[in-house]
Amino acid sequence: MTLLKVCGLTRRIDVEFIDKYADYAGFIIHSDVKTPRLLNPHEAKDMASVLSRAKPVAVVRGLELSNALELATRFDFPVLQYHGVVKGYEGGVNLAPVIEYTDYSSMVKAIHEYSGIKGIEYILIDAPKMGYRVFEYGLKIPLSIVEKVAGLGKVGVAGGIGPGNIKFIIKYNPYLVDVNSGVESSPGIKDWEQVTRVAKVIKGEGTP
Repeated sequence: MTLLKVCGLTRRIDVEFIDKYADYAGFIIHSDVKTPRLLNPHEAKDMASVLSRAKPVAVVRGLELSNALELATRFDFPVLQYHGVVKGYEGGVNLAPVIEYTDYSSMVKAIHEYSGIKGIEYILIDAPKMGYRVFEYGLKIPLSIVEKVAGLGKVGVAGGIGPGNIKFIIKYNPYLVDVNSGVESSPGIKDWEQVTRVAKVIKGEGTP
C-alpha cells in the first residue's frame, strides 16, 4: 500500500484533520528558499504534538546535515526530510533524503547510495524548488520517472500531485506520495476535500 505524506502544514486544525488520512505530516522548519509554509520550530513541535496516527517529519533545506539533524533532534522530530547533500550521516533521527529531479541515471545512482544507509525512512524524488518545469497532468516531474523509480525500494514522489492527477501516479504503486500545494486552497492552507480525495484514491476507495 502506498503511504501518504501531507507536507507544508501551517495550521493546527489542518494537522488534526490530516492525521485521519496521512502516514506522515511534514513541517518545514528551515528553508533557504522563501516559502509561506515555513514555521518556527517551536510552533511546529507544538502542532506535531497533536498527531496520533501520522508520523511527524521535520523538513529542512539550507543547513549542513549535522545542523539539520541537531535541529530535528532538539525539537523531537523522529524523521528529518533533508534537502541537501547527504554525507557523514551517523544516525539519530531517521533520514529521508530528497533527490531533485534531473536525469534518470543520476537519480538512480543517488537512490542506490542512499538505500544502503542505515536509518533511511524513505527517499523522495521531488521537483526543484526554483526553475521547475510542468509536465503531463500538471506534474512537476515526468510520469515516466514515477514509473521507473516506483520499484526501487522506499522511494517516494512529489511535485504537483493532487486529486486531478493522483490516479496516474498510483497505478505505479510508489512507496510514498508526498502532497503539498496540490491539496491547498491557498499557500499553507490545506483543502480538506482535496486531501480526502487523494487519500481515498491511494487507499483504493474511490476516484478523484
